[in-house]
Amino acid sequence: MTASPLTLVVGQLLSPTVTHVTLLVLSFMLLLLGAEIFTNGVEWLGHRLGVSESATGSILAAVGTALPETMIPVIAILQAVLGSGSQSAADEVGVGAILGAPFMLSTIAMFLVGSSVLYFSNRRSFGAQMHFNEESTQRDLSFFLVGYSLAFLAAIVTNELFGIAVGVLLVVLYLVYLVRSLRSGELVESEELDELHLGQIVEGLSDRLTRSETGNHANNPNVVLVVLQTLGALGIIIAGAHMFVGQTTWVSEELLNIPAAVIALLIAPLATELPEKFNSVIWISRDKDTLALGNISGAMAFQGTLPVTLGILFTSWDLSLTWGTTGFLNAFSAILAIVSGSILYLRARNIKEGNMSPYPFLVGGLFYAVFIVVLVYHVVVIGVQASGGAH
Repeated sequence: MTASPLTLVVGQLLSPTVTHVTLLVLSFMLLLLGAEIFTNGVEWLGHRLGVSESATGSILAAVGTALPETMIPVIAILQAVLGSGSQSAADEVGVGAILGAPFMLSTIAMFLVGSSVLYFSNRRSFGAQMHFNEESTQRDLSFFLVGYSLAFLAAIVTNELFGIAVGVLLVVLYLVYLVRSLRSGELVESEELDELHLGQIVEGLSDRLTRSETGNHANNPNVVLVVLQTLGALGIIIAGAHMFVGQTTWVSEELLNIPAAVIALLIAPLATELPEKFNSVIWISRDKDTLALGNISGAMAFQGTLPVTLGILFTSWDLSLTWGTTGFLNAFSAILAIVSGSILYLRARNIKEGNMSPYPFLVGGLFYAVFIVVLVYHVVVIGVQASGGAH
C-alpha cells in the first residue's frame, strides 16, 4: 500500500512501531471527530430539507453515527478494487468491520441499556422498568433479524447468484424499513438540534475580524454552511478510514500476529460507535427510554442490512463453522448477535404496556464475555494468526 504524506512525515520523527501505533490512534480520533461533525451536519441538513425532526434523529442521525465503521470496509474494498490495497485486507478488515458493529450493538450496547436502568432506578420515574415503544422496537429488531440472518445464510450457501440475490434483497429490505418507519408516525423522539459547528466557527471568526453582528450562523444556519460541514465531515471520516485500514493490517501482521479481522471486529466498533451509544446511558438517566433504545435498535436495522451487502458482494464473506479459524470467529459473532436480538425481540412482543424488565438486556453482556473467551482461546491456545490459519 502506498504510504500517505502524513505517514511519511510522522515516520521521519518516530520509530516504525511507534509511528504505526500513533497513526492507528490518530485514525480513531479522525473517525470520532468526523462522526460528531457529520451527525451534527446531517441533522441540520434533514431540518433544512424539511424532513421531520423525529425522522432526522432516528434515521439520518443513526446512519450518520454508523458511517465511520461503515466507511472502513468501503475503503478497504475500494483499495482492493483500485489496486492500491490487497484483497486479503479487504476480506479481513472489511468483513471484521461489517460484523463488528451489529455484534457490539446487540451485546455490549444492549447491556449498557439494561445496566443503566438498574443503576439509575432510584432517580427514574419508571424505576427499574424499561419503558419504551414496543411497536418501533419490534419493527427495528425484526428487520435486523431478517436481514442479518439472510446475510449469514449467504455465507453458508456458497453460490454467487444466491449471494447477489440476497444483496439486492437486503437493500430493498432497508428501503422498506425506511418507508414503514416514516409512515408509522411514532419514530423515536429527537432532542433539540445542537448549534451547527461550522456556524460557530464562522461567528467566532466574524466577531474577531469585523467586531460586528454577522447573522445567526450557529442556531439558524443557511443550507450552504450545512452542506459544507456535512461534506467536510465525510472527508474526515474517509481519511480516518483510509488510515485505519493500513494501520490495522500492519498492527495485526507485524505487531500482534493476529488476524486483522479480530482488530476490525472488536476495536473498530468500540472506538467508532460505542462512544455515541453512551448517549443512551444519559437518556436512560433522564427517563427517555424510547430514545435510548431506538438509538441502538435503529442502528441495528441499518447495520444488519446495508453494510452486510458490501461484504456479501465484494469480499470473501468468510463466516465458517470450522472451529479454529478466523471464519469461525466471524460466524460466532454473527450467531451471538442474532440470538441476543431474538431474545429482546421475543420479550418486546410479549410486552403489552411498554414496560420491560432490564434483565433480558444484560444477556448481551454475557454473550460478549463468551465471545472474548472463545477469541482468546483461538489466539492464545489454537494460535490463529494474521493469515487466518493456525500454528
